[in-house]
Amino acid sequence: MSNDSRDPLSRFLGSSLRALDNLIARAVIHLVAAAGPTQQLQAEISAGEVKEDLDLLEPYGFTAQPLPGAVAVCVFMGGERDNGAAILAHDQDQRPRTLAPGDVALYTDQDDPAAAAQDAYHRLQFGRDRTVTLRAKRLDIQCGTQRLILDETEGLLVQASQIRFEEL
Repeated sequence: MSNDSRDPLSRFLGSSLRALDNLIARAVIHLVAAAGPTQQLQAEISAGEVKEDLDLLEPYGFTAQPLPGAVAVCVFMGGERDNGAAILAHDQDQRPRTLAPGDVALYTDQDDPAAAAQDAYHRLQFGRDRTVTLRAKRLDIQCGTQRLILDETEGLLVQASQIRFEEL
């Protein structure tokens, strides 16, 4: 005889609520294996609950390798912790904090999160005022065999079969 004295509906709701509770979790990333077709994370979901080989699912056309310590949102199909994937990774220590409302930026850990776009070392920022700010030590643009390099120390380098200037 079962020790569970609850009625069948209470038992069903209890197990359903546990499955829902296991469906989504927040995790701290420990390791990232980025060489394969899908990045694999090792992340700690709760104290002592470490999951290996969580797929990091990324939007088409965008990728980033999160640093250890970043936070991931994980989903577990059917609430089963054996079948999980990370759907988002966020690093609050690296996120730029100087964006204006509506601005968008691509950034790395090489940047100062408190720097404005014009003072950042490594950022691409799209402003609502229709400005695009690109900050880098070296900008390398290639089109076929033609190449334009802007370098902080070397200046402007052009590798082209011909250079033509036209009036706009």
